[in-house]
Amino acid sequence: MILLMGAKDDAQILSVATQLDAMQQEYSVFDSSAFPQIDTIGYQPQSGNMVLKIGGQTFALDDVKSMYWRNYLAPNHGSDNPIAHKDSVSLLKSVLNELGGRAKNSAAAVHFHQEKPRQLAAVAKLGVKIPATYVGNDPLAVREFCQQHSEVIFKPVTGGDYAHLLTEEHLSVEHLNKSLRQAPVTLQRFIKGTNIRTYVIGDEVFSAEIRSQHTDFRTDGEIELTVIELPEHVRQQALAIKTTLGLAWTGIDWRRDMQGDYYFLEANPSPMFANFETYTGLPVARHLAQLLVAA
Repeated sequence: MILLMGAKDDAQILSVATQLDAMQQEYSVFDSSAFPQIDTIGYQPQSGNMVLKIGGQTFALDDVKSMYWRNYLAPNHGSDNPIAHKDSVSLLKSVLNELGGRAKNSAAAVHFHQEKPRQLAAVAKLGVKIPATYVGNDPLAVREFCQQHSEVIFKPVTGGDYAHLLTEEHLSVEHLNKSLRQAPVTLQRFIKGTNIRTYVIGDEVFSAEIRSQHTDFRTDGEIELTVIELPEHVRQQALAIKTTLGLAWTGIDWRRDMQGDYYFLEANPSPMFANFETYTGLPVARHLAQLLVAA
């Protein structure tokens, strides 16, 4: 049994399911928001037995060969009771952690991604170039960093929003004091150049250039994708990044500057790829399905 965790209508879930159908592999789609109102989980800690009832199918967690982690949707317990929510999350997290490396990617690797400063530090230790970066909430340090670089972008520490170019208005005393008392920020030197997306699946590496005039290409509805081959040393860096971050597969975002140097931005443990496949024809879903089957 292979689990696909995410919404049933998610384009990535559908792409992997299509590949598994073609390979005649048994799978079940696990929408975690259906727990505990619809799906059920039973756990006997003394024996380690865990039984899941998902979408009308009943199976033991030991029968799960592998799991594709598309996204984690909060359990829907049908009330505003905070204890009910915590209880549901606790049992669900127990399932995800029990899967360990069978989950592609593991819960530990996904949680590591949510600590982006640590991720950047781990990658920098490999000798991979990253943009000059400051993460914190000290107004003085923010101003000093911006004085050192002609163009700076800012974005949330954990992600989940777009990157924006920083302006003088952002550096006003009033704005800095207000925003930095609410939360720290990630600042990076803006790398003039182009975007590169690399998918690493096992030992397979696929890349494309993403042409966009926007600061963050995700805000651009008219991007152009061109399949490219990474320089061999960057390809080896991509493989090393996957391994160092404990990932079975990943989507890596780079900025390639005007001199051809690659700067690491992030490695996503559950990147979207369906549109990428449509534009480029690269077989990401097929190799991801093969990774799940071979587990």
